[in-house]
Amino acid sequence: MKNIDKKYGLLGWLIFLSLCIYGQDVHVTVNCPRIVQAGEPFQLDVVINAKASQPEFPEMEAFNILYTMQLKQGSQTHLSGGKMVRSVSFTYSYAVEAVQEGTQEFPPVEVTVGKQKYSSSAVQIQVIAKGASSSSAQPPSGEKPSLPDNSQIPTDHSEVFVSIIPSRTKLYQGEYITATLKLFSKVNISNLNSLKAPGFEGFYKQELEVPPLRNLVKETVNGETYGTGVLQQFVLFPQKSGTLTISPCSLEAGVVQRVQTNNRSIWDDIFGSATQTVAREIKSRPVNITVMPLPEGKPASFGNGVGQMKMNVAADKTTLKANDPVTLKIVISGTGNLKFVDAPRINFPPDFEVWEPKVNVNLNAATTTGSKTFEYVLVPRHDGNYKLPAAEFSYFDPQAGQYKTLRSEEIVITVEKGNEQFGADATGRVTREGVKLLGNDIRYIRQNSGKWRKAGEYFFGTAPFILWYVIPLLAFSIFVYARRKYIRKYADAAFVKNKRANRYASRRLKQARLFLNGGKQARMYEELSKALWGYLSDKLNIPVADLSKETGKQMLRQRQVNETLINEFIDVIDDCEFARYAPPEENADMKTLYDRAAEAINKMQKTI
Repeated sequence: MKNIDKKYGLLGWLIFLSLCIYGQDVHVTVNCPRIVQAGEPFQLDVVINAKASQPEFPEMEAFNILYTMQLKQGSQTHLSGGKMVRSVSFTYSYAVEAVQEGTQEFPPVEVTVGKQKYSSSAVQIQVIAKGASSSSAQPPSGEKPSLPDNSQIPTDHSEVFVSIIPSRTKLYQGEYITATLKLFSKVNISNLNSLKAPGFEGFYKQELEVPPLRNLVKETVNGETYGTGVLQQFVLFPQKSGTLTISPCSLEAGVVQRVQTNNRSIWDDIFGSATQTVAREIKSRPVNITVMPLPEGKPASFGNGVGQMKMNVAADKTTLKANDPVTLKIVISGTGNLKFVDAPRINFPPDFEVWEPKVNVNLNAATTTGSKTFEYVLVPRHDGNYKLPAAEFSYFDPQAGQYKTLRSEEIVITVEKGNEQFGADATGRVTREGVKLLGNDIRYIRQNSGKWRKAGEYFFGTAPFILWYVIPLLAFSIFVYARRKYIRKYADAAFVKNKRANRYASRRLKQARLFLNGGKQARMYEELSKALWGYLSDKLNIPVADLSKETGKQMLRQRQVNETLINEFIDVIDDCEFARYAPPEENADMKTLYDRAAEAINKMQKTI
């Protein structure tokens, strides 16, 4: 009977392990350019989120697999639902050649995980003739065409360069243009570093969100074929007229080059010769933008608006009592430099008290379309019928090349008699019409005589004066100085996180120690992982959700941390995360891993 129980217990344990290994969702993704040239090699990546067999390609008539380039294995740990989640990826890279022109389908790729087969989705690829411009080809359904026009870009026949491409080079002051920072390359690039954005002196700039650059798209510029990708994009508003210059940008590109060897073998033809990555600094050219001043004859109601705009004016109520507030809302909407327009001119009646308007700007991501709202709070002090004059707003329309004026309708406000006492308004002030007799005079006359002092006696400079005035003033000054110093010190979020890093890590380690003593293995490993990742996040001032091992290594190297210590710290993280999902270990191993984690944090604290 005991043997049967052991047999079923072992069987249940094996089933549980198989579910843990194979119960996850396996995804196979194929990444490649969607527009390629016939006869030109391009890179195709097969990405799998689990350890699998080498991808299997079906027979293809339109494509040839030239050779396997490399296998990359990566892992990432992020915070999800309050827990640390680890994900892995395996990327197989291949050099592929298209042999048939037209819209071709790259068939699904199969991999095997355990004993289960998984496949990717088919990918539509546009294959154009060699030397043709990919910008003139129609992209597959669902794809967006390239943003900039590259036809006028000077290339200098360089293998790799970066260019600033403006949407226009001539415009009126106050108009906007887009500037696209774009990379062009004929060679393989492994990484991009130290990107220094161009300078926009004389412009107000707003950076647009651009997807991360993962693959280069084939395009032809002045008869030469390049792989291209957008690095950054900006919306620019010139703040003055004349010739404004966008200064060059620069970055460091890791260019992959083949290494020439004297002893060449047949294996070089099969697997490709050895390569090395060479850092190359590339710099763009400056770009001149001609900004024309606005024409003469600006209307008196010109509110600095340039574009196509409209105006809407409305009051929240037209009947109210004296001393009750009414809100007047003026909305300027459309396309243009809405962020910089001024409030329309309007002459309010003298019997209305007017507060400074509350301004609300609602614009899209490109800061060119939306609305700007001005909300006035008006308080009528006397009853009667009033007219709020029409609001006027003038703007310049660059498409029509002329100024245009918007004018609202008059608004009639009916004010009924309110509760007024002694001529005082809602703020407690006395109006000109409200002066009344109180008793026998306008105001009561003070009748007590007060205190008298002998001639020649002065309180200033005496000991009581110093005690009651100078000392409290000095103490208050010291308090204000100390308080401001404290606020400046702790207003720096990076400083605060750096200062608390070791303290928070110590708390996590203390909690992990309790779990260790209690034999709670999974909880101990989880707490150790949180302590290590949290310490790294606070020290480097990077949110845990955005932190990866590669990012952590790069930032620690910038802090001039010893490479051995960096590898030791990352190894502890790897071992800790591996132990979380591996079968249970002995308590001695738990204690060893705990000591290593505590020692790694202690060494890092002494170094940084």
